Amino acid sequence: MGRSKTEVNFQRLLAAAPQQRNHSKLMHYVATLRELLEQLAEERTPEGLPRVSSAVVNDYSKKIEEIASELTAPLPEIKVSQEPITRNSFKQSPKSDSENHMPSSPGLRRRVVPASNIKDRTHEITEADASVPIKLDAAAEAHIQKHRKLQEDLTDEMVGLAQQLKERSLMMSRSLENTEKILDSTETAIEQSLPPGILMYV
Repeated sequence: MGRSKTEVNFQRLLAAAPQQRNHSKLMHYVATLRELLEQLAEERTPEGLPRVSSAVVNDYSKKIEEIASELTAPLPEIKVSQEPITRNSFKQSPKSDSENHMPSSPGLRRRVVPASNIKDRTHEITEADASVPIKLDAAAEAHIQKHRKLQEDLTDEMVGLAQQLKERSLMMSRSLENTEKILDSTETAIEQSLPPGILMYV
């Protein structure tokens, strides 16, 4: 049995919703998913049987609630690395000349490193650490933003199509009701217009 358009749109939107980071759009996706699930539960085959089983409907409902739970989940705590502070900590507390020229303990040799060399090496390390990750992060962020924008546009389009499908379904239902009313009124008018003898003969 093939899937209906409603189920196809529902499954696509269900797959795209977890990737949505916009809070207001995610709320709209959840509301649309619930409406589509109600339509799926009411769909019937030509034989009058449910198109989607109750087990599948329950599974869909659980997935929707899992997505909805993200709306109330707390934001993750952002931890700031303390490495730059540790590396440059010796700059904030330079040793005095007396400390640099303190006599070595007996039996131990002490190598004195010029302060200029330490500053140069620290500057090189800081520049190397600051340049490469920033370029990679910027490229990755641009790629993520591009992918996210495409995903949001596709999801918005599916939401619009689902809304149009719902409106067309309501229009068709109303049209069928109006057609049935017209047929009933026409049949009643014909019966009333026929002479009694002809009506009995028929």
